[in-house]
Amino acid sequence: MSWKEKVFDLMKKKDLTQKELAKLSGIPESSISRYLRSEQRPRLDIVVNIAKALNVETTYLLDEKDKSETAYNAISTAVARYGNELTPEEKNRLIALILGTLN
Repeated sequence: MSWKEKVFDLMKKKDLTQKELAKLSGIPESSISRYLRSEQRPRLDIVVNIAKALNVETTYLLDEKDKSETAYNAISTAVARYGNELTPEEKNRLIALILGTLN
């Protein structure tokens, strides 16, 4: 299942519209629509916001080839976007990525 199929499935299960997902994720509705029409996965920071809005792990939305993104890219994106907003659990996940111990 592609990332957008997973998003559509979660939206259906949670009875969310694209407008509601946009509000929950802080991503403009027009961008949500564009990402869900496209064959390409959006940047990781966008996927993070969508995952948070849908209350799922970011890794759930990524397929196997996306999960191979370098730890450096994942960490630098998360820190740049959310450094001040990271929970202790998220900080521990970043440390696990750095150490290569995240499954």
